[in-house]
Amino acid sequence: MTYTALYRKLRPTSFADIVGQDHIKATLINQIEHNRITHAYLFCGTRGTGKTTCAKVFARAVNCENPQSGEACGTCKNCEDIASSASLDVIEIDAASNNGVDNVRELREEVRYPAMGRYKVYIVDEVHMLSSGAFNALLKTLEEPPPHVIFILATTDPHKIPATIHSRLMRFDFHRISTTEMEAALARYMSEEGIVVSPDALAYVARLSDGSMRDALSILDRCASLHYGEEITLERARDITGSVDDAVFSDMTNALISKQTDRCLAIIEDLSAKGRDFTQFTQEMLSHLRGRLIAATTQNLVGYDDIMRLIAAFSEVAKSMRQSTNARLALEVMCIEEIVGKPNSSSENHNITHSGGSQQLAPRQQAIPKQQPEPPKSPKKKAIPDDIRNVLADWQSFISDFEPSFAPFIAKTKAGFLEDEHLYIVCSDIFTESHLRNRADYVAERLLKRYGLEFSVNIIAQNFYDDRHRKKYNLTDDFNYEDSGMEKLKSAIDFEIEEG
Repeated sequence: MTYTALYRKLRPTSFADIVGQDHIKATLINQIEHNRITHAYLFCGTRGTGKTTCAKVFARAVNCENPQSGEACGTCKNCEDIASSASLDVIEIDAASNNGVDNVRELREEVRYPAMGRYKVYIVDEVHMLSSGAFNALLKTLEEPPPHVIFILATTDPHKIPATIHSRLMRFDFHRISTTEMEAALARYMSEEGIVVSPDALAYVARLSDGSMRDALSILDRCASLHYGEEITLERARDITGSVDDAVFSDMTNALISKQTDRCLAIIEDLSAKGRDFTQFTQEMLSHLRGRLIAATTQNLVGYDDIMRLIAAFSEVAKSMRQSTNARLALEVMCIEEIVGKPNSSSENHNITHSGGSQQLAPRQQAIPKQQPEPPKSPKKKAIPDDIRNVLADWQSFISDFEPSFAPFIAKTKAGFLEDEHLYIVCSDIFTESHLRNRADYVAERLLKRYGLEFSVNIIAQNFYDDRHRKKYNLTDDFNYEDSGMEKLKSAIDFEIEEG
């Protein structure tokens, strides 16, 4: 027989079996008992909280031939057909792959046909994925459906549903399942399945799943598959999920507070060697810091300011990891910034224009003075291509004046120019590029102070700059920035100026 995943095998078939969501179950049961069933519902909530399961249980109950206290009997033909997915009266639609106007038009044609049982129930999952045109096509049908039709729309993002649709639905918000309820349910499920799980492992899985029963069952399913016939311990559960021991979080926190850069980087290296997920580690660090914050405030312990600072830092890096392709790098940069510090900056835009004075740069052949005069108060003037080329020639002199905390990063850069009004700061590696990206304004301020002009600064990795350079100037050979990049760039620019 084909193996069935636990979250499918253990899916509830009655309201009584659904974990949590008592406020929703009570309302739906009352509607069935008193025949006050509405025509359209909206089930909202995070993943794994029972939206689709509750929709199926409700569809079964409204079509049951012998309902008892709002629950389906489970033995009549309608109940058996719906349970085996053989019923034509319960139609599940995935809006993520059927989100066009034509799909909704087909649905509008189908609803005209009568149901075999009492109601024809349409369960539309991820309804927020419908296009605006599809929502408009669905509007009239939702407002005045045939009396034998019930719509149940399920979504994790209710704010994406148009207000015109929203106002025609009875909304139910599914809450995250509490840790206590989930632990009790998981213990019961594992006992029925003959799977031995230690209490601390169950508590860990319930906490990690963040209110999602499906996630919890999937984790336990993986553990049971790897350790078939053996007890699932906390250590084994952590190995499966890629988590680490609580001592690691304490070690990282203490290393950051005591400003031990080597220790922080060693912890990150160890996590990488063990194949741990840095995004998950960051989230669990936040949970650990939350516990320490509560302890610091309720038990009058020291370290409140440090913990608050680290919570802010890890929250920020957790956001950046969502767009980053290198979670480890983002974590390393954050740790270095917390220990070494970062330059003062007023913006995080990596392509920023800063105001300056009207002082002209010296001709290219002349050396640019090292003094850093205050920006004059005369009308502001932007740097022109000739000014940018002068900075290219003076770059090594310019970067030699940065403070020690910033110098190791700026030293790994070159200046570049592609005739698009930007001074490119070309970084030798993505680590440097990531560190400098949010500090383009700081570099631009230093440029302003030194040359009295505003520069539009763009931080870019060397490989991306090389690609742009080849495309811009139609070069087919490899671009070696260190050896001949400046000469090729100068030749290409001079050629364009002559041709222009």
